[in-house]
Amino acid sequence: MKVVLVRTNIPSDVRAQNSSLKVILGLKKRNIISECEAWKFSNGTTDEASANAPLPIKVFSYNENLTSEELAQYIHTVGQPDILWVDGRDYPPHLRQIMELCPESAKVIYAKNGRPWKIKNLEQYDLCLVDEEWQLQNVKKRHPTTNCFVWDKLIDHETTFRPIACEKIYDICYVAWMRESKNHELLFRAMARLQDRNLTCVCVGGDREDDGTKPDRKLYREQLERVAADLKLAVRFVGQVSQEEVNRYINQSKIGVMSSTLDTAPRALLEYMAAGAPVLLVQSEEVVGVRYVGAEAGLVRTPEEFHLGLAELLDNYQRYSPRDYFLRHFSFEQVMAKMKVILRQTGVLAEETSTA
Repeated sequence: MKVVLVRTNIPSDVRAQNSSLKVILGLKKRNIISECEAWKFSNGTTDEASANAPLPIKVFSYNENLTSEELAQYIHTVGQPDILWVDGRDYPPHLRQIMELCPESAKVIYAKNGRPWKIKNLEQYDLCLVDEEWQLQNVKKRHPTTNCFVWDKLIDHETTFRPIACEKIYDICYVAWMRESKNHELLFRAMARLQDRNLTCVCVGGDREDDGTKPDRKLYREQLERVAADLKLAVRFVGQVSQEEVNRYINQSKIGVMSSTLDTAPRALLEYMAAGAPVLLVQSEEVVGVRYVGAEAGLVRTPEEFHLGLAELLDNYQRYSPRDYFLRHFSFEQVMAKMKVILRQTGVLAEETSTA
């Protein structure tokens, strides 16, 4: 059984931390599928990332209509994949071409941070994956015949995100891109309300605006640095680092936080727990990520009480068992077992195709 991953943006990069990619690789590791690859579209420029990708990437050139003759020839030669896994919300010309060329493929769609009920041509998919129950309910309300399931994110808790022996030199770790939606300011202002504690914080993550194409563009990180300085906070910004370094910073911190009210099931929550750090999550109107945080793993507090949550968790962080909780609910085996059930219930995966 072969799975092909396609992103709706063009040119379409497949990042190593892509949630769809991680689950597809997990399915292959567990022998639920036998083969996987990604399809990428290029205008002829060289892309070194494809050579280092964690799965084979087939690169097709596209024309002025954003479709590809090379793609059509490839599908004609090797045949349609068993599962076409689409990552994104839109329906651009290259995706329309793929859908038309693969009528027999089972089709799965996941759109991170979007409103999944607004996915273009959702009725064409056999399965829609979402991060939260409220998203599922909205999909069912607008598309009652669509197969829709809440899935769990998958992270490497064996070799990457794990406890390591090191000194706790930070009180707080926040792993997130430098962007307004991540709401770093909520965290900083909560810290400022606890000035007598002299809290230390490390912020891990790059600035999404720093793509090198606009050197004069004002970086959001600079604004956050000014806010931290104005509030007289001890905050260290380390930028974008390797996953191993992310794990080290988490282990050097007493707790991990997530102050964004917009992220759907942020992966950092799982990374904190797998590394052994209890979590403080802000309660949002759309109930973002709350299902991941059990009583053994951390706390959920409203924005108004976020500073109280900081104080409570820091005073008691050694009493929590976040990694044990994580392993019981979100380990590799747990996520794969749930994913296999979802794929079988929707007919994407037939019973006899699995050798696991």
